Amino acid sequence: MKHLLQLLLLFCFLPALNLFSGNIEQSDSILVLRGRVLGGDTNQPLPNASITVQQVKVSSVTNQDGYFSIRVPESTLNKQLIIHYLGYENKEIPIVTLINNPNNHITLIPAPIQLSELLVVSGEGKSLIKDALQRIPQNYSSDPNMMVAFYRESVKKGSNYISLVETVLDVYKASYRSYSNDQARIYIGRKATDISPRDTVLLKFQGGISDALMLDIAKNPEVVFGTDASEYQFHIEGLVNINNKPHYIVSFTEYEGIKDILFRGKIYLDAQTLAFARMEFNMNVEGRKDAANIFIRRKPSKMRVEVNKAHYVVDFIEYNGKWYFNYSSTEVAFRVRWTNRFFGLFATTYTIASEIAITDRYSDNVVKFARDERIHSTDVIAERVEYFLDPNFWGEYNVIEPDQQIADAIKRLSGKLQRRKQ
Repeated sequence: MKHLLQLLLLFCFLPALNLFSGNIEQSDSILVLRGRVLGGDTNQPLPNASITVQQVKVSSVTNQDGYFSIRVPESTLNKQLIIHYLGYENKEIPIVTLINNPNNHITLIPAPIQLSELLVVSGEGKSLIKDALQRIPQNYSSDPNMMVAFYRESVKKGSNYISLVETVLDVYKASYRSYSNDQARIYIGRKATDISPRDTVLLKFQGGISDALMLDIAKNPEVVFGTDASEYQFHIEGLVNINNKPHYIVSFTEYEGIKDILFRGKIYLDAQTLAFARMEFNMNVEGRKDAANIFIRRKPSKMRVEVNKAHYVVDFIEYNGKWYFNYSSTEVAFRVRWTNRFFGLFATTYTIASEIAITDRYSDNVVKFARDERIHSTDVIAERVEYFLDPNFWGEYNVIEPDQQIADAIKRLSGKLQRRKQ
């Protein structure tokens, strides 16, 4: 089993704060569309809803509060913005109606599935998964392509963010028929941190971007399923609508008696092609003292670490009959306790999170990156970017809108940087 996330814990001193602000001029040919996506049955926000443009390879996703912004070329003025979300009908909205209207509330209608459309709607699902794995070469692109992606990673201590990193990436996406690895390089990035001098340990999030790309389980099925998925039992739970098409819901869990720490979760397969459309899963870390060894590369001997949760999501999108990696997220929570201190009875909870969203995709000028430009699995991204204050930093690039908690954290952390600069 490959490790999806590695954390490096080190004693350290606070680094000196060097402030940086960047700006990319926004072209007059770019339109900025904003809105909020809600479920029509619950009136609640729909996080990670996919936002695309008709016949254009520009996309984004909603944040945890259901908000989105997307920058599109002016040439798309007469096209449709398409929103889709698991279990709801697609919504198509004329782009022209969204201009200069930041308070758009877009409601999606629940989409029932006609069970007569398909024969298999429940039962043992291992054969279905094996068929899906065998069909990967025909369902996914056989040619490499280039992608632009937005990546965010964060560290929370208790309920407070102490580190935020955001980057726009260039991504070389290798063919699904090859053994070549995906590659990424940072185009532009920024960070904000608040590591108190009283904190005796600094968390370094190692390999975040590499692991986010490794979550492409169609490219790297062995990450979760091993060589043949023989350690898991699968069950078909039924059907759900995604992108106005029926999808199998297949739950999986490891067989009893297996000593390794594996996974459990749900797989969503396109019913017609058996393409992996989405996967939501957890690592079975609960109650496992040895789980910390998966995530912690190095730590002081007096530090005790207990992993509370490890949750993952990966999402794909279909374009012209082929499926492409579109989004992934990771969230790992753990408790840290010191055994040699007066306050050793008290534990601190840390949460490490990351997400990557593909915002553009193109097939011309597909080239691998020079070795010194690539992001490696040992890289700590926070050490590769500068501090930020400029709210117009991203220019015309598509990014995931920060939810309210992250927006508040950015204000707080940036405020601290301003005070330290004075």
